[in-house]
Amino acid sequence: MKKRIDLTLWHEACWMLSVTREYPSATLVITDMCSDGTDILATLVVTGEDGLDLESVAETVAAYPDVRATDLLEAGARHLRIHTRFDATSSVYDTIVRSSLTPIGEIRIADDTEHWTLLADGEAISTAIADLEAVADVDVRRVVDYEPDASTTYTLIDEIRDELSGRQTEYLLSALEEGYYGWPRDVAAKDLAEKHDVSGPTALEHLRKGEAVVLERVLNSVREEERNELSARESI
Repeated sequence: MKKRIDLTLWHEACWMLSVTREYPSATLVITDMCSDGTDILATLVVTGEDGLDLESVAETVAAYPDVRATDLLEAGARHLRIHTRFDATSSVYDTIVRSSLTPIGEIRIADDTEHWTLLADGEAISTAIADLEAVADVDVRRVVDYEPDASTTYTLIDEIRDELSGRQTEYLLSALEEGYYGWPRDVAAKDLAEKHDVSGPTALEHLRKGEAVVLERVLNSVREEERNELSARESI
């Protein structure tokens, strides 16, 4: 029976952990990753709280000795998407794969900690974790039976996009791009209404209904994670 493992880890050589120490409000998310045994290629999304200098973060990433190359794929008001090539010895990725563990979903790095979700054969977990503990400090948060519908192949973002109407998605993204969710706001709801050539109440209706979908989904996910972590701590 395949098992899903949620764990956090820390290891000395990781330049991404160094980034989060230098920029404590930054969160790094690896959306895809592969290795040729010498270098690792990874797409990295950088986000952070208001005030985080994303350009400075990108320059810091490019300056690390282990990072061989970076390409800026996308730059938003509150995020960067960067394609990176870096020395495989600065990551535990190859150790994970050699240990018959399969990364699934995104890898999140925040607060000087890496968060991984892995797929493994039940009988191989102990040996695989021991191999990983030889190169990193590991904290196994949860081990559960692998359920395809509950896996990260269908993400929270997928759920939100499925539930939002096309018009709600359009207005929410427009509001984000125009600075409606900044503090202070760069535009008012009436400005968005004028942009879309609709009345103020219509614009607000689309925004509020869309916001309700996003908040409910995200907060329910946060609550579930909090409960799972509490349950894991109580079982130790």
